[in-house]
Amino acid sequence: MNESTVNSSGNVFIDLGYSRDEAAILQMRADLMADLRKFIEAKKLTQAEASEIPGFSQSRVPDITGGKWWKFSF
Repeated sequence: MNESTVNSSGNVFIDLGYSRDEAAILQMRADLMADLRKFIEAKKLTQAEASEIPGFSQSRVPDITGGKWWKFSF
């Protein structure tokens, strides 16, 4: 089996071929969503409690905790 490794640029979106500007925005969005998910989990918030903090509907909380950052516009 022939395995090779590729060094990362540090931004997976650049590695996937996005422009530097677009990759920076995508990385920022992904990081923000990850931080929100970690906060919700660390505080052990219910969906109702979590939806009150950032001001979005309770039905969107699973999108955050599931890492579906592309469903949100900033």
